[in-house]
Amino acid sequence: MTMESTVSPGPQVTVMTEAGFADMRGEEGARVVERNGRFWGQTFPGFYQPIHQIATFHASEIKRPTWRCWGYRAALAVEDADTANGSIPVSLMSNVREFTEATFDRNRARDLRRCRQEVEIRRVFDPDIFDREAWPVYLSAKERVDPGGRMDEADYRAMMTRRAPDPRRLIVGGFRDGKLAGYLESYAVDGILYGRDLYVATEHMQTGIGTGLYLETILSGVRTPAIDQICLGPILLDRPGLTAFKGTLGFSTVAVPASIAIPAPVGAFIRWQRPAVHYRLTGQSPRGMRRSTVHI
Repeated sequence: MTMESTVSPGPQVTVMTEAGFADMRGEEGARVVERNGRFWGQTFPGFYQPIHQIATFHASEIKRPTWRCWGYRAALAVEDADTANGSIPVSLMSNVREFTEATFDRNRARDLRRCRQEVEIRRVFDPDIFDREAWPVYLSAKERVDPGGRMDEADYRAMMTRRAPDPRRLIVGGFRDGKLAGYLESYAVDGILYGRDLYVATEHMQTGIGTGLYLETILSGVRTPAIDQICLGPILLDRPGLTAFKGTLGFSTVAVPASIAIPAPVGAFIRWQRPAVHYRLTGQSPRGMRRSTVHI
């Protein structure tokens, strides 16, 4: 990592360039493909998108990132948005400088009051905390929402003890009675803060800790002048409650215009077998499903 690739003053978030982010992911063992100075990774096996997920491209810049892929997509620059054949649906906040706690709806405000009574929220750099306390939190969260997708314990410990002290990552933890109860991991690239992975142990869910972790992450973005958007990840049709929750935090469902290359037979098969995955890849809703979307 070079100093030119990041800015990390005081309590603010480190903001990486796309190349700096590619360096970090490469150091962590991810396979990153470079094409004409832009960096791509796999969303699903054989399907590629830029690692800076909603970075925009001119239509003429979007080429097959590697011969090994069966499909790819990239967000389009505003001037090329009329060439879009799909979209990238995400939860997005674009008015970051205007954010205050008053943005939260009544339920989230109630959660926040409860959280402040029971949970200490702070940024975490100490790898020992993750080595000692994080695995049960991760395991509990995975068993609740994705029991088939958990990592091996040794791999998880190695990953988190490596990530925790890295200033390029923002890890906000919630502590109850002095023990880690949940955490939210994020990073920022070229003006966009990506809130990525939230893990909360089931026994602490009723404390409002999730709201507290999101608030501190959002405020970290607000304190960083180089950040002008916050993205809380893709819209997941199979988890509508999560999208609704993010809406109560002040995030909009946004369809970012995109150029998408998927062979028609493959697209038809995915749409038939995995409609939620097809929507995530293309932004095209299954028939009969209504959704409220803000287009940019």
